[in-house]
Amino acid sequence: MKKVLALAVAALVSVAGAFALDLGGIEGTWKDEKWDANWTFNASGTITLSIASTGETVYTFSDSNISNFKANASVSGVSLSFSCADTNRSYKFTKPASLSTDLEMHIDPNWTDTDYDTKIKFQK
Repeated sequence: MKKVLALAVAALVSVAGAFALDLGGIEGTWKDEKWDANWTFNASGTITLSIASTGETVYTFSDSNISNFKANASVSGVSLSFSCADTNRSYKFTKPASLSTDLEMHIDPNWTDTDYDTKIKFQK
């Protein structure tokens, strides 16, 4: 029964992701300590990258500047992924099926084989 429910949820989330940057109710700010960066997921359907210490916006991801947006749900967690030609990177944010509020972030720069993987901590 759990597998059937998980597949139904995954199908619904995937369909919603095909039409717009639908963050599926994800809202809040997570901090990447290594780069002093805040990733803010907004109900308006944007993701803003800013400098944590100053609040200065570095980039705002939206429907107009991303491609390949996908939202996936499985029994192991939920993930959002997309590519951005302006930044020459692909991004993936995963919320594992756990009680932790942290997200796993994976950034794949187009110009190198070295990817960036880290956990980002929930701020608010």
